[in-house]
Amino acid sequence: MPHRFSDNRYHVHLGKEGPYIPVTDYRDIPSYLANGYSLQMSVSGENHTPRLIRPESIRGWRTNPRDLTSIAL
Repeated sequence: MPHRFSDNRYHVHLGKEGPYIPVTDYRDIPSYLANGYSLQMSVSGENHTPRLIRPESIRGWRTNPRDLTSIAL
C-alpha cells in the first residue's frame, strides 16, 4: 500500500538519492508513476518502515497512459 506519512501525504522520488515530492491527493500518484517516479510503500496495518518501490514493481500498475488510474490504492 502507498505509505501515508505523519503529515498526511505520500512521498514519490525520482531516484533513490534524490529528495522526495510530497503528494497530498492519492489520485495524483499514477501520474508520477507514469513519469518514472518511485513510491514509498508499506504493509498496511503494520509498523514497517516504508520502502521505495519502482513503478514496474507495483502490482496492478500499468504504464499505458490510458490506464493512469489503474493502481489499486
